[in-house]
Amino acid sequence: MGRKLLAMDIDGTAVRDDYSMGNASKKAIEEAKRAGHVIAYVSGRRDIDMLTLKDDERWIVDYHILNTGGKILRCCDREVLYNKLIPPAVCRRLLAYCFEKNLQLQICDGMIWKVTKMTEQTMEYAREVGVIPEVISSMEEAGWENGIEGFMATSDLQRVAEYIDQYLPEIYYVNSEPGCVDIMASGVSKWRGIKILAESLNIAHEDILTVGNYYNDIDMLQHAGVGIAVANSLPEVKDVADFVTEYDNNHDAVAEIISKMLHHEYDMTK
Repeated sequence: MGRKLLAMDIDGTAVRDDYSMGNASKKAIEEAKRAGHVIAYVSGRRDIDMLTLKDDERWIVDYHILNTGGKILRCCDREVLYNKLIPPAVCRRLLAYCFEKNLQLQICDGMIWKVTKMTEQTMEYAREVGVIPEVISSMEEAGWENGIEGFMATSDLQRVAEYIDQYLPEIYYVNSEPGCVDIMASGVSKWRGIKILAESLNIAHEDILTVGNYYNDIDMLQHAGVGIAVANSLPEVKDVADFVTEYDNNHDAVAEIISKMLHHEYDMTK
Protein backbone atom coordinates (compact mmCIF):
# COMPACT_ATOMS: atom_id res chain seq x y z
CA MET A 1 0.00 0.00 0.00
CA GLY A 2 1.38 3.38 -1.02
CA ARG A 3 0.35 7.01 -1.11
CA LYS A 4 -3.39 7.39 -0.69
CA LEU A 5 -5.89 9.51 -2.56
CA LEU A 6 -8.76 10.39 -0.20
CA ALA A 7 -11.64 11.79 -2.27
CA MET A 8 -14.45 13.16 -0.12
CA ASP A 9 -17.89 14.42 -1.03
CA ILE A 10 -18.51 17.86 0.50
CA ASP A 11 -22.11 18.40 1.58
CA GLY A 12 -23.29 15.98 4.23
CA THR A 13 -19.84 14.40 4.29
CA ALA A 14 -16.76 16.61 4.70
CA VAL A 15 -18.57 19.65 6.10
CA ARG A 16 -21.26 20.22 8.67
CA ASP A 17 -24.81 21.13 7.75
CA ASP A 18 -23.88 24.83 8.08
CA TYR A 19 -21.02 24.33 5.54
CA SER A 20 -18.29 24.65 8.19
CA MET A 21 -15.62 22.09 8.98
CA GLY A 22 -14.62 21.03 12.49
CA ASN A 23 -11.14 21.83 13.78
CA ALA A 24 -10.39 18.14 14.31
CA SER A 25 -11.13 17.44 10.66
CA LYS A 26 -8.97 20.34 9.47
CA LYS A 27 -6.05 19.20 11.61
CA ALA A 28 -6.45 15.66 10.31
CA ILE A 29 -6.36 16.82 6.69
CA GLU A 30 -3.15 18.73 7.32
CA GLU A 31 -1.66 15.68 9.04
CA ALA A 32 -2.53 13.44 6.10
CA LYS A 33 -0.97 15.88 3.66
CA ARG A 34 2.21 16.07 5.70
CA ALA A 35 2.35 12.28 5.56
CA GLY A 36 2.37 12.53 1.76
CA HIS A 37 -1.22 11.58 1.00
CA VAL A 38 -3.46 13.45 -1.45
CA ILE A 39 -6.78 14.90 -0.30
CA ALA A 40 -9.52 15.96 -2.71
CA TYR A 41 -13.06 17.22 -2.58
CA VAL A 42 -15.31 15.48 -5.11
CA SER A 43 -18.68 17.12 -5.50
CA GLY A 44 -21.59 18.07 -7.69
CA ARG A 45 -20.81 21.64 -6.70
CA ARG A 46 -19.79 24.15 -9.35
CA ASP A 47 -17.14 26.82 -8.83
CA ILE A 48 -19.77 29.32 -7.72
CA ASP A 49 -21.09 26.88 -5.09
CA MET A 50 -17.66 26.67 -3.46
CA LEU A 51 -18.15 30.22 -2.19
CA THR A 52 -20.28 28.92 0.68
CA LEU A 53 -17.06 27.50 2.21
CA LYS A 54 -14.61 29.67 4.11
CA ASP A 55 -11.30 30.13 2.31
CA ASP A 56 -9.30 28.01 4.75
CA GLU A 57 -11.80 25.15 4.38
CA ARG A 58 -12.22 25.61 0.65
CA TRP A 59 -8.50 25.41 -0.18
CA ILE A 60 -7.33 23.07 2.59
CA VAL A 61 -7.38 20.10 0.21
CA ASP A 62 -5.04 19.42 -2.71
CA TYR A 63 -7.64 19.17 -5.48
CA HIS A 64 -11.24 20.05 -6.26
CA ILE A 65 -13.10 17.54 -8.43
CA LEU A 66 -16.20 19.54 -9.29
CA ASN A 67 -19.22 19.29 -11.59
CA THR A 68 -19.79 15.65 -10.53
CA GLY A 69 -16.34 14.75 -11.84
CA GLY A 70 -16.35 16.92 -14.95
CA LYS A 71 -13.71 19.39 -13.74
CA ILE A 72 -10.44 18.97 -11.84
CA LEU A 73 -8.76 21.96 -10.21
CA ARG A 74 -5.35 21.93 -8.51
CA CYS A 75 -5.68 24.06 -5.40
CA CYS A 76 -2.06 25.21 -4.96
CA ASP A 77 -2.09 27.28 -8.16
CA ARG A 78 -5.82 27.15 -9.14
CA GLU A 79 -4.93 25.48 -12.44
CA VAL A 80 -7.72 23.60 -14.21
CA LEU A 81 -6.33 20.18 -15.16
CA TYR A 82 -9.43 18.72 -16.79
CA ASN A 83 -12.74 20.17 -17.94
CA LYS A 84 -15.40 18.24 -19.84
CA LEU A 85 -17.88 20.61 -21.51
CA ILE A 86 -21.37 19.96 -22.83
CA PRO A 87 -21.16 20.41 -26.64
CA PRO A 88 -22.50 23.71 -28.02
CA ALA A 89 -25.21 22.11 -30.17
CA VAL A 90 -26.61 20.27 -27.13
CA CYS A 91 -26.52 23.44 -25.02
CA ARG A 92 -28.46 25.26 -27.74
CA ARG A 93 -31.18 22.60 -27.91
CA LEU A 94 -31.69 22.41 -24.15
CA LEU A 95 -31.72 26.17 -23.73
CA ALA A 96 -34.11 26.65 -26.64
CA TYR A 97 -36.55 24.19 -25.09
CA CYS A 98 -36.42 25.84 -21.68
CA PHE A 99 -36.97 29.30 -23.15
CA GLU A 100 -39.85 28.03 -25.27
CA LYS A 101 -41.58 26.35 -22.31
CA ASN A 102 -40.65 29.06 -19.78
CA LEU A 103 -38.75 26.59 -17.62
CA GLN A 104 -36.00 27.57 -15.23
CA LEU A 105 -32.56 26.33 -16.20
CA GLN A 106 -29.43 27.37 -14.35
CA ILE A 107 -26.24 27.78 -16.37
CA CYS A 108 -23.04 27.02 -14.46
CA ASP A 109 -19.72 27.71 -16.18
CA GLY A 110 -16.75 28.53 -13.96
CA MET A 111 -17.72 31.56 -11.92
CA ILE A 112 -20.48 32.41 -14.40
CA TRP A 113 -23.97 31.76 -13.08
CA LYS A 114 -27.06 32.58 -15.14
CA VAL A 115 -30.72 31.58 -14.91
CA THR A 116 -33.50 31.63 -17.46
CA LYS A 117 -35.82 32.92 -14.74
CA MET A 118 -35.53 33.75 -11.05
CA THR A 119 -37.38 31.84 -8.36
CA GLU A 120 -37.66 32.39 -4.62
CA GLN A 121 -35.66 29.20 -4.02
CA THR A 122 -32.83 30.36 -6.29
CA MET A 123 -32.73 33.79 -4.69
CA GLU A 124 -32.54 32.24 -1.24
CA TYR A 125 -29.55 30.17 -2.29
CA ALA A 126 -27.96 33.17 -4.02
CA ARG A 127 -27.98 35.00 -0.70
CA GLU A 128 -26.14 32.06 0.89
CA VAL A 129 -23.50 32.10 -1.85
CA GLY A 130 -23.25 35.89 -1.83
CA VAL A 131 -23.68 36.14 -5.62
CA ILE A 132 -26.87 36.97 -7.53
CA PRO A 133 -27.13 35.10 -10.85
CA GLU A 134 -27.76 37.00 -14.07
CA VAL A 135 -31.30 36.53 -15.35
CA ILE A 136 -31.27 36.07 -19.11
CA SER A 137 -34.15 36.21 -21.57
CA SER A 138 -32.59 35.10 -24.87
CA MET A 139 -30.32 32.46 -26.36
CA GLU A 140 -27.74 35.11 -27.20
CA GLU A 141 -27.24 35.94 -23.55
CA ALA A 142 -26.64 32.32 -22.52
CA GLY A 143 -23.08 32.04 -23.80
CA TRP A 144 -23.27 28.46 -25.11
CA GLU A 145 -21.14 28.93 -28.25
CA ASN A 146 -18.04 27.15 -26.89
CA GLY A 147 -19.89 24.65 -24.72
CA ILE A 148 -20.89 24.87 -21.06
CA GLU A 149 -19.57 23.02 -18.01
CA GLY A 150 -23.02 22.13 -16.76
CA PHE A 151 -26.59 23.05 -15.98
CA MET A 152 -28.78 22.67 -12.94
CA ALA A 153 -32.54 22.27 -12.68
CA THR A 154 -34.58 22.76 -9.53
CA SER A 155 -38.14 24.11 -9.71
CA ASP A 156 -38.80 22.62 -13.18
CA LEU A 157 -36.51 19.63 -12.86
CA GLN A 158 -39.08 17.00 -13.86
CA ARG A 159 -39.90 18.58 -17.22
CA VAL A 160 -36.24 19.31 -17.94
CA ALA A 161 -35.31 15.73 -17.07
CA GLU A 162 -38.05 14.32 -19.29
CA TYR A 163 -36.78 16.35 -22.25
CA ILE A 164 -33.22 15.15 -21.70
CA ASP A 165 -34.39 11.53 -21.45
CA GLN A 166 -36.27 11.77 -24.72
CA TYR A 167 -34.10 13.99 -26.90
CA LEU A 168 -30.57 14.54 -25.54
CA PRO A 169 -28.52 11.35 -25.12
CA GLU A 170 -25.35 13.47 -25.16
CA ILE A 171 -26.04 14.61 -21.60
CA TYR A 172 -27.42 13.12 -18.41
CA TYR A 173 -28.52 14.29 -14.98
CA VAL A 174 -28.08 13.08 -11.44
CA ASN A 175 -29.98 13.90 -8.28
CA SER A 176 -27.45 15.72 -6.09
CA GLU A 177 -29.82 16.69 -3.28
CA PRO A 178 -33.59 16.70 -2.77
CA GLY A 179 -35.26 18.89 -5.39
CA CYS A 180 -32.15 19.43 -7.50
CA VAL A 181 -30.53 17.72 -10.49
CA ASP A 182 -27.10 18.44 -11.94
CA ILE A 183 -26.77 18.12 -15.71
CA MET A 184 -23.46 17.09 -17.26
CA ALA A 185 -21.98 15.66 -20.44
CA SER A 186 -22.52 11.93 -20.82
CA GLY A 187 -19.65 9.91 -19.41
CA VAL A 188 -18.96 12.37 -16.60
CA SER A 189 -19.12 10.92 -13.09
CA LYS A 190 -17.48 11.39 -9.72
CA TRP A 191 -15.64 8.09 -10.12
CA ARG A 192 -14.35 8.99 -13.60
CA GLY A 193 -13.00 12.30 -12.28
CA ILE A 194 -11.31 10.53 -9.37
CA LYS A 195 -9.82 7.93 -11.70
CA ILE A 196 -8.42 10.60 -14.03
CA LEU A 197 -6.77 12.36 -11.08
CA ALA A 198 -5.41 9.14 -9.57
CA GLU A 199 -3.88 8.06 -12.88
CA SER A 200 -2.22 11.45 -13.33
CA LEU A 201 -0.67 11.07 -9.85
CA ASN A 202 0.28 7.39 -10.33
CA ILE A 203 -1.84 6.34 -7.37
CA ALA A 204 -2.87 2.70 -7.45
CA HIS A 205 -6.52 1.68 -7.45
CA GLU A 206 -6.27 -0.01 -4.04
CA ASP A 207 -4.99 3.27 -2.58
CA ILE A 208 -8.06 5.28 -3.63
CA LEU A 209 -10.48 5.94 -0.77
CA THR A 210 -13.82 7.60 -1.45
CA VAL A 211 -16.24 9.01 1.11
CA GLY A 212 -19.87 10.00 0.62
CA ASN A 213 -23.40 10.08 1.94
CA TYR A 214 -25.89 10.48 -0.95
CA TYR A 215 -27.16 8.74 -4.09
CA ASN A 216 -24.63 10.46 -6.37
CA ASP A 217 -21.81 8.99 -4.25
CA ILE A 218 -22.77 5.34 -4.74
CA ASP A 219 -20.82 4.85 -7.97
CA MET A 220 -17.53 6.12 -6.54
CA LEU A 221 -17.93 4.06 -3.36
CA GLN A 222 -18.50 0.93 -5.40
CA HIS A 223 -15.55 1.43 -7.74
CA ALA A 224 -12.84 2.78 -5.41
CA GLY A 225 -10.30 0.62 -3.63
CA VAL A 226 -12.14 1.49 -0.41
CA GLY A 227 -15.60 3.06 -0.18
CA ILE A 228 -16.63 4.74 3.07
CA ALA A 229 -20.07 6.01 4.06
CA VAL A 230 -20.40 8.54 6.85
CA ALA A 231 -22.80 7.72 9.68
CA ASN A 232 -25.51 10.07 8.38
CA SER A 233 -25.54 8.46 4.92
CA LEU A 234 -28.67 7.17 3.25
CA PRO A 235 -29.25 3.45 3.85
CA GLU A 236 -28.63 2.73 0.16
CA VAL A 237 -25.19 4.35 0.44
CA LYS A 238 -24.27 2.41 3.57
CA ASP A 239 -25.28 -0.81 1.82
CA VAL A 240 -22.60 -0.42 -0.89
CA ALA A 241 -19.83 0.92 1.37
CA ASP A 242 -16.93 -1.16 2.67
CA PHE A 243 -16.96 0.82 5.92
CA VAL A 244 -19.40 3.09 7.76
CA THR A 245 -18.06 5.70 10.18
CA GLU A 246 -19.06 5.98 13.80
CA TYR A 247 -19.36 9.77 13.53
CA ASP A 248 -21.49 11.84 11.17
CA ASN A 249 -20.64 14.95 9.15
CA ASN A 250 -21.53 17.23 12.06
CA HIS A 251 -19.11 15.46 14.40
CA ASP A 252 -15.81 15.25 12.48
CA ALA A 253 -16.30 12.07 10.49
CA VAL A 254 -13.34 13.24 8.38
CA ALA A 255 -11.03 13.16 11.42
CA GLU A 256 -12.15 9.61 12.18
CA ILE A 257 -11.55 8.50 8.58
CA ILE A 258 -8.09 10.02 8.34
CA SER A 259 -7.02 8.58 11.68
CA LYS A 260 -8.01 5.10 10.53
CA MET A 261 -6.36 5.65 7.14
CA LEU A 262 -3.07 6.67 8.75
CA HIS A 263 -3.24 3.63 11.03
CA HIS A 264 -3.80 1.36 7.99
CA GLU A 265 -7.23 0.24 9.13
CA TYR A 266 -8.58 0.65 5.58
CA ASP A 267 -5.79 -1.24 3.82
CA MET A 268 -7.67 -3.79 1.77
CA THR A 269 -8.31 -4.85 -1.79
CA LYS A 270 -11.77 -5.57 -3.11
